[in-house]
Amino acid sequence: GTTWSSLGSGVAGSSLAVVKALSVLPNGDLVAGGFFTNAGGIAMSRIARWNGAAWTALGSGMNNDVNALAVLPNGSIVAGGR
Repeated sequence: GTTWSSLGSGVAGSSLAVVKALSVLPNGDLVAGGFFTNAGGIAMSRIARWNGAAWTALGSGMNNDVNALAVLPNGSIVAGGR
């Protein structure tokens, strides 16, 4: 594309909510990591998955900020942070 658009209602949690890392899974889903406690109005702990229509949680999330994401050749995702 040529323009930015929102992904649902985005991420939130505080005035400091921020996405610090993005990665695309082999199926095209987007994974966002950072400092936030909800995505799309649903409780999530610092990591979330966007399937093109809605946000979903990745397991129980992370216990601190996510600063980096990487997708392994087998499709697994690795998160690094604090």
